[in-house]
Order: sequence, then structure tokens, then C-alpha cells
Amino acid sequence: MQVDLGQRQNFPPEIAATNLRPDLVLWSKASRRVFIVELTVPWEEAVDKAFERKKLRYANLSAEAEDRGWKAFMHPLEVGLCRGFVASSTTRLLKEVGVRGQAQRKTVKELVAAAVRSSHWLWLKRKETVWAAHGASSATHTQV
Repeated sequence: MQVDLGQRQNFPPEIAATNLRPDLVLWSKASRRVFIVELTVPWEEAVDKAFERKKLRYANLSAEAEDRGWKAFMHPLEVGLCRGFVASSTTRLLKEVGVRGQAQRKTVKELVAAAVRSSHWLWLKRKETVWAAHGASSATHTQV
């Protein structure tokens, strides 16, 4: 498993050559299966568009992996901040990787709680007019 959490991860070269960096890559050399996972936090009414956009972004990567003998599964996951929405794509992925029953329900519940906490934090910050730009080397600010 490889997760892109702040550090620059390279896609496993034995699967495919690419500069793309999915949020999560799960793979098994023994079964030659790879799960390419990309998290999306869309507005609830834009879930379908976000799903298709992410799926298209990684279509060539999935095709190259399959050309090299891997079975590739692309999973855009949608978690909405408003009301802690977790799309069915999340439960499908959990089932495919073997997380079922109580463990699946617990995982989804934790995702909902994290989305609600994030939404609440954004609500508390809504009146702040200045946010620091992420990764800026100087005191660059953007008006919200």
C-alpha cells in the first residue's frame, strides 16, 4: 500500500510508468491486482461529475497496467463535507478489498465523522478573510 499524504510518492514502476500520483495505491504482486484510489470531496450535487472526471484522469494508467498483465481497478471515492456524505463508491471499494460487515460499518462511520468535523471546522473559519497559501515560501495570502 502506498498513500500520498504530503510526501511525493511515485507510482510503483513494476505496474506502470507514470507521473500521476493517486491518493492511494493498493497492489498485490502475487495476484497482480492493483487498486488505484483517488479521493474527491465534491459538493453533493456534483458527485457524478467528480466521479467521471477522476475515472477519466486515470484511464490511461489503468490501461497501461493491464497491458503489463495487471488487473487494474480505478476507484474514485467521494466524501462530501456537507452532512458527512459518503458515496456508495466507498462501500464498493471496501467490499472489493475484503472489508465487510462490522469493520465496513465502522470504517464508514469514521469517514462520516471525519467529514462532519471538517465541515464544522470550515464553518467556524467562514468569516476569516485571509488564509495563508499552502506551501508558499513567503507571506502570500489569498482572499476568501
